[in-house]
Amino acid sequence: MKYKKYFKLKYNNNYFYYDSIYSGSFALKAKSRVNLTANHLNSAIKNIKRIIKKKNFLIIRCNPFWSLTQKPRDVRMGRGKGSPALKIFPVKSGSILFEIKGVEERLVNKALKYCILRLPTKCIMVKKYDKRTDSFKGCW
Repeated sequence: MKYKKYFKLKYNNNYFYYDSIYSGSFALKAKSRVNLTANHLNSAIKNIKRIIKKKNFLIIRCNPFWSLTQKPRDVRMGRGKGSPALKIFPVKSGSILFEIKGVEERLVNKALKYCILRLPTKCIMVKKYDKRTDSFKGCW
């Protein structure tokens, strides 16, 4: 990292970055742009792990790497930029946040529904394309 403090992000129109499932069979896909903080992600991961109760079945595709700065309260104008306060992950519409593999569909349904409640964006659950049955990615 060359510079410690970043500028705020500026979005263009809809991007489809990380929009396909790679290694899991079920996934959670974001429908709008949002900045996810580390607290959002930790609470979502806890909800998923509480229901699945298995290790190494959750693939996390989002990692907060962008630091936002904030000045302390009651500070006058000027005197430079504030210190880094929190880390965020900029989510673009259509990107996949979590993937789950090797778990029953009933449990995945329940886990991802609870996970959606913890995130500040609209999400949908996505199923992977199956060549054997020739069915495309289903959303439910």
